[in-house]
Amino acid sequence: MRCEKVFEEVGIALFLMLLSWASSAHAQNPGGESGNQESSVGKLMSMLNNMNDEQKAYARANWLVAPKQYDNKHDHPSSFVIFPNPQPDTQDGNECAACSSAYLLRFFGEDVDGVSLYHQPSFPCKYDQGAYPKCFKILFEEQYKTYATEYYTGTTDDLKNAVSKGTPVIALVNTGRALHYVPVVGYDESHIYIQDSVDDYRNAAGNKAYNECIDIDTFDKMWNIPIESCQRLFVIVNNGD
Repeated sequence: MRCEKVFEEVGIALFLMLLSWASSAHAQNPGGESGNQESSVGKLMSMLNNMNDEQKAYARANWLVAPKQYDNKHDHPSSFVIFPNPQPDTQDGNECAACSSAYLLRFFGEDVDGVSLYHQPSFPCKYDQGAYPKCFKILFEEQYKTYATEYYTGTTDDLKNAVSKGTPVIALVNTGRALHYVPVVGYDESHIYIQDSVDDYRNAAGNKAYNECIDIDTFDKMWNIPIESCQRLFVIVNNGD
């Protein structure tokens, strides 16, 4: 029994360490293949696929909020961009969860800086230099109290449906070496528009509504993370209006 307990604790420690690896490096080619991919995201996926039931339960409780299928049938327009919207933060390290959160909070009228938010002791669900997806529910619902969050999986059409309602949506993508949270602020028939907090990813300089434009096929590959409860994950935040 003691040996089993030690094995479980070691497994959890390795799991958390791999999560740290996955979010500690920034890809230079979003959506592309990286020589270091296997050493970070690939190892994370392998570890998750080989966890026992007890370890998976731990991960769900401490990392994942199980999403539901997005079933809103809103007839979205062929193109839509949220404007005006806030300027994004520029992260110094691995503060993308906090920068995405702060972006939504500024959209709702709060005065919040994402990098500072991440480094506050109260920012929830941090591990080493990252944050679990569960951080959004705790931050918006328990700390700010006036917001509601829902976690969904779906297609790019489902994501468009959500964005076309006029509020930025947080998506979790795999950049090639890192798992990365981004606010999605628009789309057209062939592209997804993002306000990214990583300066290297910004390929739409000078555009006031978004700073990154990704073709839908590339975005879908980045978004299609082969991890339980994270495939095509997006988070909708509402302020109760």
